[in-house]
Amino acid sequence: MEKNFEMKTFKQHILEMVYDRNLGAIEMINFFQKASKKEIARMEKIVKAEDWDEYKILIKKVLGVSLK
Repeated sequence: MEKNFEMKTFKQHILEMVYDRNLGAIEMINFFQKASKKEIARMEKIVKAEDWDEYKILIKKVLGVSLK
């Protein structure tokens, strides 16, 4: 039995991954590879406080990536 499915473009797949409150697991991994010890300590406090606005700000500062 043959299944019908839509072939999606790369852009469509990426857009599906972007949603409100997406905190960026990949960005977090990249952050820990690039951040200084001071930035990592700050991130740990931010995550513990669940301050997602500050999380996005620090990700933007270290990686240059804007999260929604």
